[in-house]
Amino acid sequence: MNRAFGLKNWFDGGNNYVLKATADNKWSGFQGTVITKLTASFGDNFNIVIWTDEQNESDYYCIPFKVLKHLFVDEHKTTGKYPKRWTAVILNHRFLMHSNSELSVDISSYHSLPLIQQTTFDIADDFFIENAKAEINIRLRQSKFRNGVLKNFDNKCALTEISEQSLLTASHIVPWSHNKDYRGDIANGICLYIEIDALFDKGYISFTDNLKVIVASDQSRFSKQLKVRLEQLNGKKLNPTKNKELNKEYLDYHRAKIFKQ
Repeated sequence: MNRAFGLKNWFDGGNNYVLKATADNKWSGFQGTVITKLTASFGDNFNIVIWTDEQNESDYYCIPFKVLKHLFVDEHKTTGKYPKRWTAVILNHRFLMHSNSELSVDISSYHSLPLIQQTTFDIADDFFIENAKAEINIRLRQSKFRNGVLKNFDNKCALTEISEQSLLTASHIVPWSHNKDYRGDIANGICLYIEIDALFDKGYISFTDNLKVIVASDQSRFSKQLKVRLEQLNGKKLNPTKNKELNKEYLDYHRAKIFKQ
């Protein structure tokens, strides 16, 4: 799986503008409204991420916007069929604006590099470098965990069968912060629709050893709408896993430590 998917996109609150490029010349279009939004939120400290092959983990560029900033001005926007945005191609590791091929930047050093641009530390600072490396490793492990969990549930929410990737979460049974030894274990993950993940993460629901939903018993302070939603889920059973069964000890931990019994 392409490592670009491990970078948090702008619509999820991240500082990355992640786009799919065409396979032949890596053609991409950039919406002016998105660039404006990212600039307002992060200044120059965000990335343009361009990927092509979903299955090739290193087939992407992660380019700091400040490297390309001088190209993203109104006079370089495309006219005609694609107004109010910029278009570009990548040829021989050069980023070329479609409106004028002479407007180009060498981006070879940013190929398959998962940069982090949400900090103002000097890149020469050893402390920053070590922390950046650690964050990169964490992101890669999280991406590997997510890919494994989604594959284990056939890339569908285990309860609703919703299959839109952007709406699915690899939800930890034993939370990430509770035990580092379980973080990457596929048996500690359930593929859930983001709404269901939030209910599970906050302990409003849990699962029995037979993988059936149980809901919080004391609902006196819950809204009517939440009560209705919990009742709809109560007793539903998770779809079976494809490769690795869920660890019942992890489920027991969630019921004991997270679940609002």
